[in-house]
Amino acid sequence: MEKLELLKKERESLGLDSFRALPIDAERSKIEITDDRIIKGYPIVWGSKNSHNEIVLKGATLNSLNARGIGSEKNSIVLLKHHNTTVPIAVMTVLREDDYGLYFEAEIIKTNIGNETIEEIRSGVLKQLSYGFNYIWDKTEWSEESDSYILKEIRLMEISLVTFSSDENAQLRSFNDFQKETIMEGFTIAQLRAISNFADKEISSRDEHLEQEAGDKEIIKSTITIF
Repeated sequence: MEKLELLKKERESLGLDSFRALPIDAERSKIEITDDRIIKGYPIVWGSKNSHNEIVLKGATLNSLNARGIGSEKNSIVLLKHHNTTVPIAVMTVLREDDYGLYFEAEIIKTNIGNETIEEIRSGVLKQLSYGFNYIWDKTEWSEESDSYILKEIRLMEISLVTFSSDENAQLRSFNDFQKETIMEGFTIAQLRAISNFADKEISSRDEHLEQEAGDKEIIKSTITIF
């Protein structure tokens, strides 16, 4: 099977609505926050090969920007924290492509979580950027020359501030592990406990059903044997 088909099969097997790119470090993403609560940076850098051998090309986000950029009323591209879609942290004011990458500016909202976010950025706790996207498969190619997947277009969903180790080697974890982590970060401890309790009850219910089903089969078997 060709590499592109393998990638597609792997990603589709995860069954996720959108994928999360691995974070890029502050030096390349050029994260900056001003005194008037404006955060700036580059969540995507053109031609930069990530640890999944993916390279995003200039122009890859233009259709997304046109459809859901600044001023869009339908599913507009947003700035999040840890890919958590339930708690907005900023109002996007600038979102454009330039020669370096995808550039954004956003004003952190005046809420407790907004104030906390500002302190976390300034203290260096939040210092990397990631983004959620969908693949456009007919705009994705495998390059033997660069040994990488070339993403000519993606469907950009959101940009996220994320916490990640400054240790470069610690970033080279598997795609699946990162997906799990970013999904889990979107839930509170209470929500995770509720999900766990629900799962336990569902498993118990299904086990009881299987036991009952097995018992019914034994009764049927015994009845057939008697006759």
